[in-house]
Amino acid sequence: MVQKDKTLETPQVDGEPSPSPVSGEACAEAPGPVEESGIGVELTGHRKFISGVVEGFYGRPWTMEQRKELFRRQQKWGLNTYLYAPKDDYKHRMFWRELYSVEEAEQLMTLIGAAKEHGIEFIYAISPGLDITFSNQKEVSALKRKLDQVSHFGCKSFALLFDDIDHNMCPADKEVFSSFAHAQVSITNEIYQYLGEPETFLFCPTEYCGTFCYPSVSQSPYLHTVGEKLLPGIDVLWTGPKVVSKDITVESIEEVSKILRRAPVIWDNIHANDYDQKRLFLGPYKGRSTELIPRLKGVLTNPNCEFESNFVAIHTLATWYKSNMNGVRKDVVMSRQVPQSGAKSTAIDVSSMAAPSLCSSTTVTTVFQQPIMSPAMPPLCLDPLSHPLVEVEKKDSDEEPMEMVVEKQDEPEPEAEADPEEKHVGPILADKMAEDLKPMDTDKESLAESKSPEESIQEDSGSDIAPMQTDDQLKQDVFVPGPNEKPLFTAEPLTLEDLSLLAELFYLPYEHGPKAMQMLKEFNWLRANSSVVSVNCKRKESEKVAEWQLRAEKFEDMCCSVIQMFTRLSNTANRTILYDLYPYIWDIKSIISMVKSFVQWLGCRSQSSAQFLRGDQEPWAFRGGLAGEFQRLLPIDGANDLFYQPPPSMPTSKIYSIRPYFPKDEPAVYKICKEMYCEGMEDVPFTDDDPDLIGDRLVGGLLTLSSDYGFVLEDDEGICGYALGTVDVQPFIKNCKLSWIPFMQEKYNKPDCEKDLTEAEKMMLSFHEEEEGLPDSFLSNFPSLIKVDIHAKVTDPSVAKSMMGCLLSSLKANGSHGAFCKVRQTDKRMLDFYSKLGCFEVAKMEGFPKDVIIMGRSL
Repeated sequence: MVQKDKTLETPQVDGEPSPSPVSGEACAEAPGPVEESGIGVELTGHRKFISGVVEGFYGRPWTMEQRKELFRRQQKWGLNTYLYAPKDDYKHRMFWRELYSVEEAEQLMTLIGAAKEHGIEFIYAISPGLDITFSNQKEVSALKRKLDQVSHFGCKSFALLFDDIDHNMCPADKEVFSSFAHAQVSITNEIYQYLGEPETFLFCPTEYCGTFCYPSVSQSPYLHTVGEKLLPGIDVLWTGPKVVSKDITVESIEEVSKILRRAPVIWDNIHANDYDQKRLFLGPYKGRSTELIPRLKGVLTNPNCEFESNFVAIHTLATWYKSNMNGVRKDVVMSRQVPQSGAKSTAIDVSSMAAPSLCSSTTVTTVFQQPIMSPAMPPLCLDPLSHPLVEVEKKDSDEEPMEMVVEKQDEPEPEAEADPEEKHVGPILADKMAEDLKPMDTDKESLAESKSPEESIQEDSGSDIAPMQTDDQLKQDVFVPGPNEKPLFTAEPLTLEDLSLLAELFYLPYEHGPKAMQMLKEFNWLRANSSVVSVNCKRKESEKVAEWQLRAEKFEDMCCSVIQMFTRLSNTANRTILYDLYPYIWDIKSIISMVKSFVQWLGCRSQSSAQFLRGDQEPWAFRGGLAGEFQRLLPIDGANDLFYQPPPSMPTSKIYSIRPYFPKDEPAVYKICKEMYCEGMEDVPFTDDDPDLIGDRLVGGLLTLSSDYGFVLEDDEGICGYALGTVDVQPFIKNCKLSWIPFMQEKYNKPDCEKDLTEAEKMMLSFHEEEEGLPDSFLSNFPSLIKVDIHAKVTDPSVAKSMMGCLLSSLKANGSHGAFCKVRQTDKRMLDFYSKLGCFEVAKMEGFPKDVIIMGRSL
């Protein structure tokens, strides 16, 4: 669930009037009494509709520059409020009694001033509920003193948050207050009056969503007390039916409004991601009918922790709000059109449509305004006919809403597709909306007046465009290699399709985007129908085989598009966005690579009896999001350690691929096997007289008799690793004795045992001696033999986990429930290697070889 500390806080306004931070257009009438003039109050006397952003998540807070950029975007798109409640500000919650230091005070004053400059109402939130004694006047005085300090910083709006706390009162409070609700309401009313009944003052109840109300919303004594006793000038925060609500209906808001005796302010967690480190939400603001707007006091979105990933979340909230301003309903319909001649190129079709049913949901969708690239990069290499708007948007750099905070460059975020159940609509680039609908108006100048990328760079001398670049370097000519020299590296530019795919892979908490849903559907079908292409299928139906192979090919193409998107995004010039997105795209790339390899194996090596039934795993065994969905569809779904693949500390676009082994790969596998066996040996005890000896001894039998369970790892230079196995070692050993061992005995003569043997001779001798079998009691739990190794040049630890994941998936799909490997006692490298892949040393049993360590892993 979402970290519940995130609740909206409303700023206090004292008696002194302040200029309205937003134009009249940005303020919609909302139910409520006429208040004193203050921030956001319209000339009509109606209080403003609160709309904006909450910074209330757990984890690294946004920087000051990012917050200033947020204010700029909010002002541009018609949003008017920022709620300050970062959990890393310990003086907001854990140490709420402590006053801010001089340095902290300067930071807050700067932030409050920046908000005012952009016409954004700054709300300071405080959460004393963890340990406050409501009946102790010293505690109340400490709270007043703290808010007095913040008010001296220039803050005029406040919020008291009582979310995510224990419902039980201390004995002292029980003597004074009849209920927990009475205690909270008492102190909230006192603080509100002490601050002069500010225009904006928010209260977050402990029961802040439908599921937290006991026994229900309509029958909750807590909410009834809040509604009856809380002063009418105080607004109440509400997250909807759940902490993270998929839908918020008109009926649910009318129900809670009746109990609270006021329209709530929605604290919306639809894009919050701090409760799952594997999830990111790039989809649109949806599941909330625009019919809600007249029934609410406001909406504040609590978005992703990663600032640069929130373009879609905030932009579509603004567009949603604008679609029903001042009670005038507007539906936004977006479609790509070829630009007409003139300054503005993007066509947005805004039309008034028949009002839908009361509970209908209007989904507002926007798409990336510009690929994630710096102005210094060349324009996208796209066909100008098929993408007529791209180059135009690239030029208008100085007014792009995704201008980066640190680099002062234009960097749009991924925007989302429409409802995933509907057909995919081609993305558009939005410049200007109709005169009465402007949250997407991003350009103030005509194309003729817009700055070129080079001019923008040179003019913005105060920004940190490239900290390692000097002005002299910027003026230097680009190096041009000679005819026989290595060409300069040129990163393949991102495409609109990449950004659309990115948004659909990381869509919304309760749904995936259309392309993600298609990939899940296809993988499910390929698994369920893999028997038609199994190696032991007795009667293969050519039509069904052809269909499976065609759909597998299309699925692999979809997987490749994800991997290509990862590569292009990893090479993007805009490192600010990359650093925010990289852990997520790394994760989805890794799981998609594993799934792609598994499908390739299904198409040529699986048995008709392949099983995909999952065990009854605990819920914490799985990650969230699309990566978790694919994990659950693999046979080794509960092997969470193999799916935990942290990204490297420095982003890299290096790609490795895993595919089934083929006979032509044998020389490369033998070469790696020999090199890694001799790794670290000062004097290699093997001559070139028998170049295949090590490979024959360690992997030859598996490659020859059990190639169905073989995988190889490739990079751009060729094969650099392998994973081999056999589903049942007992019949495998019998087959070795019948065919492989005799062949080896002919190839390698038995050495003279009377003399001291070299390492090579000992290895040859092993072909002529009876190998000890492992006890049945052990093999009943670990029937499968595995052998995995990766070349030393591969420094990415995640590929070993992916290799092991593919191998174990193939073994488990064909009935295995445990695997083991043999490691020399002196081979510390391989002992460590297998340990990191989840294998453990099995206790010595009678019948175990003496000079070998047996390591096992249950499936």
